[in-house]
Amino acid sequence: MFEISEIFFTVFVTALLGILILPQPYLGVIFTAASLVMVELLPSIPFLSSIAPLIGLVTLIGFFFKNKKRSGNFSLQIHAINVWSFLFIFWMFVTHPQAAWNGADRNWVFTFVQLWLLTFLSGELLDTYQKHRAFLWIFSAVSAISALIAIQQGYVINDISLDIRAIGLTEGANSAARYFVVGMIFFSYLRINEKNKVLRLIANAGMIITFLGVFFTVSRTGMVLLFTAVGLMVLLNPQKKQSVLLIGSFFVAIIVLTFMSDSIFKIIGSIIPSISQGTDTIGLRYKLWGAAWRMWLDYPVQGVGIGMYPIQLRYYAGYDLLPRFWSAVTHNTYLQVLSETGIVGFGIFMVMLTTTLKNLLAKRREGDIKVAGIQTAWFIVFLIMLLGGVTMNQSADKIIWIVMGASLYFQKLRKGELQEDVFTEQTEFTPRTGSRTPNKVNRPALKNRRIR
Repeated sequence: MFEISEIFFTVFVTALLGILILPQPYLGVIFTAASLVMVELLPSIPFLSSIAPLIGLVTLIGFFFKNKKRSGNFSLQIHAINVWSFLFIFWMFVTHPQAAWNGADRNWVFTFVQLWLLTFLSGELLDTYQKHRAFLWIFSAVSAISALIAIQQGYVINDISLDIRAIGLTEGANSAARYFVVGMIFFSYLRINEKNKVLRLIANAGMIITFLGVFFTVSRTGMVLLFTAVGLMVLLNPQKKQSVLLIGSFFVAIIVLTFMSDSIFKIIGSIIPSISQGTDTIGLRYKLWGAAWRMWLDYPVQGVGIGMYPIQLRYYAGYDLLPRFWSAVTHNTYLQVLSETGIVGFGIFMVMLTTTLKNLLAKRREGDIKVAGIQTAWFIVFLIMLLGGVTMNQSADKIIWIVMGASLYFQKLRKGELQEDVFTEQTEFTPRTGSRTPNKVNRPALKNRRIR
């Protein structure tokens, strides 16, 4: 039985979330993403595994009210990404209903339905440049705080098995590294178009902090993703001046890193030999991947069932895998989906990813530099998460599903489904109703810039 204090606390948290989210439901999507980086600070809620489902419920209610108020009656617009993700959930259930509904550690149907709703809400609520910008600021700010704590927690020496792997406020070192990379990418694009000098300085500091935080997680995959992200940001940035400033910021970060721990460079130097020789945890992953491939060969169409890989592993691991690893996961998103949902589920999953990439590559309107920056940031984040899926199970990662929904904003812009007021350049200089323009000569020019 739950104590009265816990019930009152749940009511208090629900009321607080209602006050914050119901008037602006898009904040619920942002808070859900931010909760991934600050799991350690989140309170436990009775009857629920975490506070995330409660945030989602309040966000969904807020969306219903906003939708009905805007259109007079409730209406839904379903996009291709919503259809494909629904088919993915449907396939995993009809092929292995017992595994999907009564999994060893969770109800997978409930988990993926929540992710489907998160994608849907992201696509509907993140419908302006300002909301995307708010997402980037809040998520990156929380990431910087978590990274700063990770820097204080971590201790790196020349042997990876003896390092103290920092996690900041997240659940694990590998997850922390990925989220710090995402925060770093967001910071780098926020600083480019930020006019406020204080905010630009904050973005620069946050970018360096999240950059450093990745190394103190001692996640070699995280380091690879970090350098890949830096390369993509320099390569995809059309403004050469900004690229030079970006490289300069990372050069400063590397100098700071050298003073903090020169042993980190020994860890970096061990990445390629570990991959080629299959040593440390890399060799373990190779064995896990081989077992996943053999599972798929035995069940090529329907797979072994969602979440069933750890249970079936002992029968496919071979004699070279120690019994203490018999309940491990695949540590590879693509082999996980392939072995657990078969070639059909894998095909649907890949269509979901390619559809998102197509949305993120949608042609932009000329002159929309700010929107272009946000779109490029999302594109790089999605590529980094997909690359990270090679060494980590991320089929149920909330960031990936949020990006799927957020990508619809750019598809809608391309199709002209959004109003002109999504463009900050136009709204910032539009005179308010009833305002006076002191210079009469400029009045015709201002009038022409009004949003129709």
